[in-house]
Amino acid sequence: MSFVTILIPLLGALLARLTRGRLAAAAAFASTVATFVAALFLPGAEAARFAWLPALGIELGFDPAGASWVLVTSAALAMIPAVLAAVRHGRGGDASGFLALLLIMQASLNGVFLASDLVLVYVFWEATLIPSLLMLGLYGRERRRGAVTKYLVYAVSGSFLMLASILALRPLSGAASYAFVDLLPAARSLDAVVQTWLFAGFAAAFAVKLPLFPLHSWLIDFHRENHPSGAADVAGTLYKVGGFGFFAWAIPLLPLGAQAFQPYLLALAAVSAVWGGLAATQQGDLKSMLAYMSLSHMGIIGVGVFSLTEAGMTGAMTLLAAQMLSTSGLFLLSGMLYARRHDFAFEAYGGLAKSAPALAGVTLLVLFAAIGVPGLSNFPGEFLALMGGFAASPGLGGLAVIGSVIAAGVYGVNTYQRLYQGKPHDRVPDLGPREVMILAPIVAGILWFGLAPAPQITSIDAATQVALTTDAASESPRSAPPLALGGER
Repeated sequence: MSFVTILIPLLGALLARLTRGRLAAAAAFASTVATFVAALFLPGAEAARFAWLPALGIELGFDPAGASWVLVTSAALAMIPAVLAAVRHGRGGDASGFLALLLIMQASLNGVFLASDLVLVYVFWEATLIPSLLMLGLYGRERRRGAVTKYLVYAVSGSFLMLASILALRPLSGAASYAFVDLLPAARSLDAVVQTWLFAGFAAAFAVKLPLFPLHSWLIDFHRENHPSGAADVAGTLYKVGGFGFFAWAIPLLPLGAQAFQPYLLALAAVSAVWGGLAATQQGDLKSMLAYMSLSHMGIIGVGVFSLTEAGMTGAMTLLAAQMLSTSGLFLLSGMLYARRHDFAFEAYGGLAKSAPALAGVTLLVLFAAIGVPGLSNFPGEFLALMGGFAASPGLGGLAVIGSVIAAGVYGVNTYQRLYQGKPHDRVPDLGPREVMILAPIVAGILWFGLAPAPQITSIDAATQVALTTDAASESPRSAPPLALGGER
């Protein structure tokens, strides 16, 4: 079942690229729905293992345990409206290429979340770079070339250091293979100095894709210059997987290295949260505001992960999954607003609630979810992540609150007022049937994570407990609770 959630979008991408028009749209939409249905069956599914390069200790291993199924399911739900929004936004009216890239991105991300072999994780990690670059480079806005160059430099630089750590980890630890269950006891037996150097290589790649301040500037240009429909921004939102890399691989495999880097990474995460939140309050256009808001969310996720506490790490992964829906929803709404005004500048808006009350209502709901209002998607994970941050460092936890609570309230209220309140410029159409179809999965997911978070939190918490167990001798791959990327074998 794990492999199916990778295979379906790949087949959908192939069908979408080989066809045109409505057939391509139908193939892409059917693929996203089928992937979501398959993701619903991941909890409790057995891990899948296939021989790949046995002489090198590399296998095709996939495991849906822990945080993996939560993230795959959330990403699958967010991708359904992204495909619907992308249908009419290709070159010359043909969206087949755009749709194919979205589906390849989904398959690659599912591979990152589900892979239980470290080399395989790297393969999927690099594979996600290709569709994200092509969507930005081929379908982005006027200044997309600079954004592509900056993004490529940041991503490739970090990935090379990560590859060096991966190649060194098995021979240094003496693990039987690159499979997580083989690496776990072997890597934890390494001395602190070796773990610290290896952790640094992973951190170089994961910090870029989290992202952490000051490695975040690619993110702002990425969202500003992506296609105005918001569909490519959804893929970019799902692509912020650095926190998952720390949670699922770097911290559990190299706990002594994580402890050595914790004070610095925790401080950078808190700065990212407050910097993103405060910068979001100062933006003059919707896309830039959403980019900085997303940075603030990633900072909170970092605070939770680097707290190295059970509540913080569990909350971070819960928030990562939840913000996939809320942030994706806001980017899709930005595309709908752009279709009405052909501009992202706030000064082009105002008073839209009078002629588009349904659009205003949904926007307010998704904004509330994004700023962490109780009962909606982001609140459970954000609360737990900040709780962990306070436990690790009251000062840095308090700093993160400035960005996550105070600044979020300011930019959330200001954004709604500038878009929908005040004197209207002219009338705009309210939500149409197609736009309702796009927003319905987002609203459903926001309510799901907000009102019924217990199954997700319970599954993620089992992975957190393994990540925080630093005594390698006390663990057995067969008896340990399932981690996000490695379960029983």
